[in-house]
Formats: sequence, structure tokens, C-alpha cells
Amino acid sequence: MDERLLAAARQAHEQLIEADHAAEVAKAQFHRAVRRLHLSGASLRELAAALNLSHQRVHQIVETAGGGRRWGRRGRLPAELACSFCAQPQRKSRKLVAGPDVYICASCVDVAELVIRSGQAADAPLGPLHSVPDDAVQPRCSFCGKRRHQVTGLAATDDAAICSECLALCREIHSEQLAV
Repeated sequence: MDERLLAAARQAHEQLIEADHAAEVAKAQFHRAVRRLHLSGASLRELAAALNLSHQRVHQIVETAGGGRRWGRRGRLPAELACSFCAQPQRKSRKLVAGPDVYICASCVDVAELVIRSGQAADAPLGPLHSVPDDAVQPRCSFCGKRRHQVTGLAATDDAAICSECLALCREIHSEQLAV
């Protein structure tokens, strides 16, 4: 196998993962911005006209981002969802940030950041949360899919992992205060 071509394919794959992550982040930011506009008083029809989107698409965006004024605090996630790092149910943690089949509560964001900064493992109900070494090849962030060598830090349990970039985004989402 040609090593140069293999290296080029690996680099292209890493770029694809980064581009996918950037696109997902941009999409989430757009959806939150549309929801904020709706929560601040703009009607779905006004938003659709201003953004050159269909009323139905704006409704889907607002619902995906957490819902609008009419259904406010009813919650759009099933009650059985729980933090993938501590198993705390969504109803007790109030807010979970979701990734692909993975969730994290605000307290686990704090713990994971501490683990990455200090390098010291922390006990969690689902097993120890530890910092993944720089030379680890296999572990991936459960939220964005990046491998350890692609990020500045990675905290992991046996079943879930989160990188420092996704932690920063989760912290921002958890700290976001929206008036309903």
C-alpha cells in the first residue's frame, strides 16, 4: 500500500470530521438564534419571511432547538434520557446537552473539565472519568468523533468520551439562559 496515499486519505478524513463538526456547530448556533428570535416575540411566519424559509421549516428549527413559547417547559425529550457520564436523569439535571446517542449534564461538564486540566481521574456513578493520554489512538469524542490526537484534551468513561472543544460548547449551552 502506498504510504503517501494512505497519509493523504487519513488527512482528508480528519478534515472531513472537522468540517462535519464545524457544520454541526454552525447549524446548532443558527437553530438557537432562530429560537431566541421566536422567544423574544417574533412569530414563526415573520421569521420564515425574514429568513426566506417556509413556515414549516422555521417551526421544525424552533422545535429542534428546544421549543417555542406555546410548548415552553413541556420538554421535548423523553423522560428516560440520562447523562451518559453520571446516569442522572434529565428531569433531575434540568438540562442535558445531546450528541449522537450521548448526553451530558452541567455537573459532568465541570468534572470533565477538571479531569482534563488536572489529569487526575474522578469517580462517577458509571465508573471513573479519566483523562485520555496524548498517545492514545482509539478513543474518540462521543460528541464530535475526533480522536485524541486531534484535540487538546479528552475525558472518558468506559462508555462515553468528550473532548475539550465539545466541553466548551456544552458549557456555553448549559450557561445559556433563555426567557420563556
